[in-house]
Amino acid sequence: MNEVDEKTVYQGRPSWLSYIGLYVAGIVLFAIFKNAGHIVEGLFVLVFVLCVAAVLRLRYKFTMTNDRVIMRVGLIAKNTNEIQLRHIRAMNVRQGIIERLLSIGTIEMSSAAGGGVEVMFKRIRDPHRVKERVRGLENEQ
Repeated sequence: MNEVDEKTVYQGRPSWLSYIGLYVAGIVLFAIFKNAGHIVEGLFVLVFVLCVAAVLRLRYKFTMTNDRVIMRVGLIAKNTNEIQLRHIRAMNVRQGIIERLLSIGTIEMSSAAGGGVEVMFKRIRDPHRVKERVRGLENEQ
């Protein structure tokens, strides 16, 4: 497929909900600082924890085009893994109990050429719907 004809079909990052453990930790630490009479320090810790979650989330970018799936990781240095749709041989959705309750999960994709998982859309919202979109695009080719 020509790059000019390539169109982005999906673009995403890990769900904010996937960092719920960090939010809970931040709230607990804030409560501890507040009870000790250190509200300003507690607010600083809470904001710091939220910034950490934002940076962790921004490290990942997942893109699906009508020709390939792409995972980019990194803020300054970037690592990119991609598979052309026609080369995807397996797709798995991984969800634990909490992830199922939050409707988030990880899609693992591998090609015939690779020995294992080559592209992962980590902790994304509605992973089964995204997987079906990939399957639909594969069928169009």
